[in-house]
Amino acid sequence: MSNENTRARVREIVGEMSPSGKRDVAPADLLVEDLGYDSLAVIELSLQIESAFGLSSMSQGTVPDITTVQDVEDLVVQALATPIDAA
Repeated sequence: MSNENTRARVREIVGEMSPSGKRDVAPADLLVEDLGYDSLAVIELSLQIESAFGLSSMSQGTVPDITTVQDVEDLVVQALATPIDAA
């Protein structure tokens, strides 16, 4: 999957799961202020994204502050590009 397709799929998931109602989202949209996400909704979103992209669980301590849809996109693209450490 290309990075652009990955980003589009992330936007689709974020929009589908928005607590403010299903909608199209833009990279600059703020998760809390624009889309209505709270801490529980963010956890549910992360679980859905992990499942959709086959990612292993990332501990919250290693995840930077995520405030926009683009932050989520960047995190997923980076996670997919990083090889899994077999150690």
